[in-house]
Amino acid sequence: MASRARRVARQCALLEQAMCPSSEPVQVDEQITAKVHELKSGHIEAATRAAEFLYRRAHASHLRSEENKRQIRSEGAIPHLCDMLSARCGEARYQACSCLSELAFRDELNSLLIVNVPGALDAMIQLMMSSDMQEDAALIVGNCAAFSEEAVETMVHHAGLVAALKVAATSAEAGTKGIAVGAINCFSRFGFASDTLIAERVVEEALLPLLRRQDEKEEEEGGQPDAVELRAALAVANLTGLSRESFGSAAQFQRAVTTAVSILEGALDGRSWEGISFSAYSILFPLRNMALAARNREALVEAGLLELLARVVGAWRELPHKGGAALVLAVEAAGLLSGRCDWQQRLRQADAIPLLRALSDHAAAHPEAAEAAGPAGELVRLLEEGHVAVCMAQHGRLGAGSGLGLLDESLTQMVLAFTIGGRFAPPAAPSQS
Repeated sequence: MASRARRVARQCALLEQAMCPSSEPVQVDEQITAKVHELKSGHIEAATRAAEFLYRRAHASHLRSEENKRQIRSEGAIPHLCDMLSARCGEARYQACSCLSELAFRDELNSLLIVNVPGALDAMIQLMMSSDMQEDAALIVGNCAAFSEEAVETMVHHAGLVAALKVAATSAEAGTKGIAVGAINCFSRFGFASDTLIAERVVEEALLPLLRRQDEKEEEEGGQPDAVELRAALAVANLTGLSRESFGSAAQFQRAVTTAVSILEGALDGRSWEGISFSAYSILFPLRNMALAARNREALVEAGLLELLARVVGAWRELPHKGGAALVLAVEAAGLLSGRCDWQQRLRQADAIPLLRALSDHAAAHPEAAEAAGPAGELVRLLEEGHVAVCMAQHGRLGAGSGLGLLDESLTQMVLAFTIGGRFAPPAAPSQS
């Protein structure tokens, strides 16, 4: 209840910020001002042309995209664009969809404002349920969901919206399906949305059938999963946990896991996947969920997840989106994947121990580091148990019964490598004189 109250309070604060003129100095584009005036004129043809112009100004490829979006919002264009979603003119609806989806892209305030315009969500539902603009309307929902947690909360509790997304996710049109599944994946990362998605049987009726159809296709064609399948798999992992049983074959499951882990690596390197820029957090959330099930852990380790978790622990402050939340997930996942000696060794060799220790240095300034510091300390103690055993073996009294001193140099180095993670060179061969 307290977390719900905090989210409502934050949503109110953000909405107030979104609806107030920006206090930041902005170089006003007079052409944008003129087109916003045309948008408000009530003449549908002029408003349609204005929406197309504003879309181009807001597009991510424009050099002043961020400033233009802020100006468009502050001059009151968004409610009028939302009204156009219900226009009789198909071209007007299309241009409004295009402009709104672009205004929402990478903009939290715009996303939240769009979903709170009276009638806007009902218009999007109508478009997703019954028109040839399913894809365009679903893209507004998807972008709002990707960039605003508060927008997700508003949407998931709006009657009919999840059902409309499910209809779009089962569309015969590949573009519509992909965008709708992407939006469902965004929804699925929030606990307050999962109950609604499960109650609407999104997993059984939209996501799992898609995974199994894709499995049949890949068995025929080979290759890695496509973007639609991967997002469906991530959503299933978020909602119910992903397992071999979610797919038609074990090979398909392993391909999905391997692809997800490789996308995490790309996110850490700043690379996109099939044109989609996943954040480390958005991939870590389902991977952590998968690690909760013991049956999934070997597949995750084999795909190289442990080494990437160590990278996240070392680089979380540089991550562009939800770095602190990604850190918490990475430490939790590393703890779940530390149950075997050989897996612990992989963490040691990835320099996890000093990286985990360093979290305590940031705990005072970063709440996320403070949250992760406790589990990180427990993991460090586990990884250093081998150090303690070796030191005890060297002790005159405590190690009196140890056989470590009886081993030859080669075997001793092997024991040390497995217990304290050292990278030891093999002993030099005796010289031939």
